[in-house]
Amino acid sequence: MKLPGSIRERFQAYGRQGGRERAARMSPELRKAVARNAAIRRWTKVRFGVSSFALSGLPGGDAIDAGLVDLAAGRESVESLVVSLAAPRLRREGVPVPRNPIADANSRLYRLLEKSDGELAHARYNAWLRQAASFADACAGVRIDG
Repeated sequence: MKLPGSIRERFQAYGRQGGRERAARMSPELRKAVARNAAIRRWTKVRFGVSSFALSGLPGGDAIDAGLVDLAAGRESVESLVVSLAAPRLRREGVPVPRNPIADANSRLYRLLEKSDGELAHARYNAWLRQAASFADACAGVRIDG
């Protein structure tokens, strides 16, 4: 349904007002994280045709999405550590990885997996890295160069 221009403009004004009010209630760190995440989503849509990698059907897309969100928010998680480790390769394939990767991601990831998986940490570590490599390989085939 196509709305008349005046009504559409009114809805946009309401949306902007609500967005400003919501932003005013957020902490500066949360505002930054939300803005970074929105920028990542816009760039991903331009570059790959979808706003999230989970929607693209690429292997490991959901994990990469989660890692990008966690990195943008400054959170350390398995996914954000994997994205930090794979950042150079992901950037080469056009993935908008934030410029603040987590330092010493190798050992941090292994320690985190050791806490949750015990003796299986090494196998899980390798599986996460293989999944990131598989995702990067798949990205090379679907990227929209424009």
